[in-house]
Amino acid sequence: MWMEFLAFLALGSVMGTEPLETLKNKIEALKTIWTFIGECPEWLNYHNHLEEKVRTLERKMKVLYSRETDVNEQLENGEFQSGKKRKREVENWLRNVQSKKNEVQRIDQEVQEMKMYLRTLLRVWMGSRVEKNIKEVEELLQEGSFPEGLLLEVPPTRGEALLTTKLVGNVTSERNLEKIWACFTNNEILNIGVLGKKGVGKTSIMSHIHNRLLEKSTPDCVYWVTVSQQFSIHELQNDIAKEVGLDLLDEKDERKRAAKLYKALQRRKKCILILDDLQEHFPLHDVGIPTQVNGCRLIFTTRSLKVCRKMGCHETIEVDPLPVEEAEKLFMEKLGPNITLAPEMEGILKLIVVECDGLPLRIINVAESLRGVDDINEWRNTLNEMRELRNWLND
Repeated sequence: MWMEFLAFLALGSVMGTEPLETLKNKIEALKTIWTFIGECPEWLNYHNHLEEKVRTLERKMKVLYSRETDVNEQLENGEFQSGKKRKREVENWLRNVQSKKNEVQRIDQEVQEMKMYLRTLLRVWMGSRVEKNIKEVEELLQEGSFPEGLLLEVPPTRGEALLTTKLVGNVTSERNLEKIWACFTNNEILNIGVLGKKGVGKTSIMSHIHNRLLEKSTPDCVYWVTVSQQFSIHELQNDIAKEVGLDLLDEKDERKRAAKLYKALQRRKKCILILDDLQEHFPLHDVGIPTQVNGCRLIFTTRSLKVCRKMGCHETIEVDPLPVEEAEKLFMEKLGPNITLAPEMEGILKLIVVECDGLPLRIINVAESLRGVDDINEWRNTLNEMRELRNWLND
């Protein structure tokens, strides 16, 4: 009798106040609901004990919150030990816990809204969801015990060598490189700015510096970070943390992220952080970069003297462009081997080289664009375009 009554209540929930179009549809709907209830008698329990099950879910979620807090505290303390990182199963568990917290929050909101209605079928459905979540929370609590620990030992790494090409303009490039290298012989120089125009060879020279540092017994670590053009403190923290092996993805507060990054760099003792193509200045403590004797040293490349000054550089090294003789030699090398030019074309070449301002990247690009071109008019056009560009930039 109770089953028939519940079936008609459920049917009323489905139909609402609108009658079904045909008796056949009514019968089919009733048969479906009858089968549904007949196969799941435990759903009466869902209906009658919904509030009790919600309270049970809340109690178990409080236990899960406590376990999550404990795990995060253990991770935070453990990751500050050298050579440790969290296991992937721990990361997955934390993501699953966060997902479950969101789901239970939605259920709680829906239960509050449902109290305005007396629909039997709705209570049954909600009761089944609560019961399902109780079981899943219990599983998460079991999985969160981690009897074999939360962290893995990570073999220490000093950094990886970068791919480099031979420095162009041997004399000037070597002189620029040695000027920068000399800064590392003075332990008091902790913040170095490498200044120069775009295309002058800052990144190429610093790649060689980076690899040379790795060949030495000190420093302990060398980190290379290419700074994003869309600069932000948050993004720079992410890029440095990735190099250091620190996970900041779950931490949104920039001050807390800076504190974690500061500690991570500090415990690595003698390390060098290279920031390539820095276009905006920033306070070191906002990111979490410690600079100290026998500790972390910072060196960055930039096109802006203002950035060097605002960053408080102990030493600013300007990368010199190539002199005319080296620039012409580089142009001929990139034009191709065994090339003989007509006197008039040689004259245009010298003028083109002047327009390149001694910038290796620009010299290489223009020379390669004229490789195999015998028409002197194309050479003249290239020269005129470069002059027009210079005039436009100077206006």
